[in-house]
Amino acid sequence: MTPPPIDRQTTTPFHLKLFYRLNNYHHLSDFSSSAPSSSYSGFTSGPNAIRTRSPPPPQQLPPHLQIYTWQSCTLRELSHLLTSALPSLLPDPPVGTRLCFRLIYPDTKGAATMGPDARGRYLAKDLGSVIIGPRESAIANGGDEDEDANGEEGGQRKGSGAGAAGRLRIQGNDADKTLQEARFVIGDYVDCAVLPPLEDGSVAPPVNPGRG
Repeated sequence: MTPPPIDRQTTTPFHLKLFYRLNNYHHLSDFSSSAPSSSYSGFTSGPNAIRTRSPPPPQQLPPHLQIYTWQSCTLRELSHLLTSALPSLLPDPPVGTRLCFRLIYPDTKGAATMGPDARGRYLAKDLGSVIIGPRESAIANGGDEDEDANGEEGGQRKGSGAGAAGRLRIQGNDADKTLQEARFVIGDYVDCAVLPPLEDGSVAPPVNPGRG
């Protein structure tokens, strides 16, 4: 059954962390929570009692872009958000760069069966990949697609930086895949591997989504 369309004018967007890395995905362990320290051996009772386990330090996550979006967000939109906010991620010229995406989500089944040792672990699922093509002309970028960019990608925290030459063209069979199709759950992460063209100018093959 096809899910009903999402009205972005009336539906509240959610917060999404979009991670990025050059040439490969992050290790899954980079997203895992740190175990609390238990090295203290001081007072455990009385007025000066201190817990033997201290709260874990704040989690240091890999570099990421924080955006607000909807379940109908596509890989094309994520690509535009990432490349416009962080153009330095791309080679010059950027044509032929492949952007691979995967979903990062908690291992809830493992936590239920393996106990505390499995808490904080993450799993990965392939979302697909897109390829960056030549920039769209100013005329082509001034029509309906521009309205979509303002309305659908307006939740980003950083400016679009499209420029007079137009946005980068995002190509590939996976470009219009949505988070909803991947069964994204609010709180999941998206990880992006930026793969520049190979030395011979050809497009790099996709990365194995299960890395880590």
